[in-house]
Amino acid sequence: MRLDRIEAPAPARPGLAVPAAAPAEPCEDTIFLRGVRVEALIGVYEHERHAPQPLVIDLELGLQHARCCASDDLRDAVDYGQVLAAVRRLAQVNRAVLLEAFAQNVADALLAGFELSSVAISVSKPAIFDAADSVGVSIRRRRCATGIGG
Repeated sequence: MRLDRIEAPAPARPGLAVPAAAPAEPCEDTIFLRGVRVEALIGVYEHERHAPQPLVIDLELGLQHARCCASDDLRDAVDYGQVLAAVRRLAQVNRAVLLEAFAQNVADALLAGFELSSVAISVSKPAIFDAADSVGVSIRRRRCATGIGG
């Protein structure tokens, strides 16, 4: 395309409102950890509460304007190893019976412990039913202006 052929937009006619420019969308970067394997005491049935069960967790962590993209410095980033350690600790001390409650606990902990604008968490229990590879839940939470979670 030749720049000398681009025409300027026609001036607005008197009496016609010019639409305002759309507000700029905030930039959000996403880091992810997929297939995180932990074990936890979890489940609604008595037989599920006697021994830890395997869980598979997928995380998507949203960051507003990640400084590390420009600085290339871990101090400006969310350390994936620290995220993984936090999730493992939560699984070890879990007392929730529902996957939904466990996922919420993970969301709350990650939003409180890291500079994140949002989290998406999927938690699944593999091989619970013969007719399904896994069962699970996915939640998405954003940091609220008034506090954590939303």
